[in-house]
Amino acid sequence: MQTVTLPSFQHHYQNFLPLLAIAVALGCTLVLFNTGSTDDGKQRETALSPRTSPIYSAPGTEAFEHADDYLREIDKAMTDGLAVLRGGDSGSITSQSRYFNALVNAGYAQFGSSYYDPLGSCGVSGSSARHLWHTQIRALSADAGQSIAGEVANARAILQRDRQSCLDAVRQPLEEALKWAPTPLSGLNLVPTWQGGAGWLESTAERSSTNL
Repeated sequence: MQTVTLPSFQHHYQNFLPLLAIAVALGCTLVLFNTGSTDDGKQRETALSPRTSPIYSAPGTEAFEHADDYLREIDKAMTDGLAVLRGGDSGSITSQSRYFNALVNAGYAQFGSSYYDPLGSCGVSGSSARHLWHTQIRALSADAGQSIAGEVANARAILQRDRQSCLDAVRQPLEEALKWAPTPLSGLNLVPTWQGGAGWLESTAERSSTNL
């Protein structure tokens, strides 16, 4: 019968301890790795699944009111921006740029970020305003001169187009609006007619075209 001496046992025990420590460490690492990957997967899934539906996706009174308020904010931001650019303070210009970024995010959340959204032209109006703002900033550089004047005019035209498209999109069609009107009003013929087929007065047509 072979007898294991104490020095031999200590030698084998000392060799076994590092192997045991490595095995335990690997096991803990695998557990932590699996747990972490699951949590990270959930976070990535949440990050890649934002809310894609805008708050307003159909014309109506509420959508029109919010769109009108949003366009007023854009107009004010552009007016304030011109004053900031005249001042020439870099800190104020940076702050105004951040405000335009906030306007863009607000527009996307309310109306969508694409022309393919039913009211997307309202959300895109904020992006168009920001583009005009950045184009105006570039126009401040000494070497820009007249070369960028055309870009500024084009950016302004795009903003005006998107703005008008927004107003057209949020307005309810006349037939839909009459469904919610009182019974006597819904039975009226709202198209004006005159004997003799006289046309619109020029002054009336001008007021109607500018009354948004």
